[in-house]
Amino acid sequence: MKLVLLLLVCLAAQTAAAQTFPVIHKKAFWTDGRGDLILTGEAIEFRAAGKEKNGRKWPYADIQSLDRVSTKELVILTYEDHKRELGRDREFRFLLTEGEIGDELFEALRARLKKPATDRVVPEIATPIYEVAVKHLHAVGGCEGRLLFTENTAVYKTSHKQDSREWRLDTDVESAWSRDLYHLEIHAFENNRWEFSRTRVYSFVLKEPLDGEFYRGLKMKLYGLAQDRDSVR
Repeated sequence: MKLVLLLLVCLAAQTAAAQTFPVIHKKAFWTDGRGDLILTGEAIEFRAAGKEKNGRKWPYADIQSLDRVSTKELVILTYEDHKRELGRDREFRFLLTEGEIGDELFEALRARLKKPATDRVVPEIATPIYEVAVKHLHAVGGCEGRLLFTENTAVYKTSHKQDSREWRLDTDVESAWSRDLYHLEIHAFENNRWEFSRTRVYSFVLKEPLDGEFYRGLKMKLYGLAQDRDSVR
């Protein structure tokens, strides 16, 4: 009886550790695939329906970054070369047809990944330590929103959901820079596939002057966090 109970406990633990979501594998210029996305403590696996050869399994060490586009969409950036895109690192985009990637689950994935991640599902911040209305400059045009800071995060909140971001200062932000009172750049550890770069610059035009004391404090904080990151390499 004790052996049966032990086996049941182990089975329950394994079941709790793995979460399975039916998904659509989105493919540019190709027919989308379907299957299951399985999230465990050791790896993320895609089991393709009907085409086993299209399946993949990535231990977290083999994943460069994760991008939570929404609670229903997850992008996995791998180290695999994409031959049709001139050797750019290949990414896999999955759309959940059931369930969602909530905050708790995404935080667990980030902890297992131990690398910077992109989160476009931004939280409500009741009491930011600093907030300013901005325009985010794109390659062409831009979008408007608000830039908010807490002790540990920077958040860009906009009605253009694809452009919203939450960055952790300790893991996701390399630096911040301002050339004058009305401009602020966030240099984030984010895959920039078109420039073959591991960082991306988010350039904001501020609608009111940047607070100098806050900016100096932010620079000092990021400098200290950068020193901490370098010390563990």
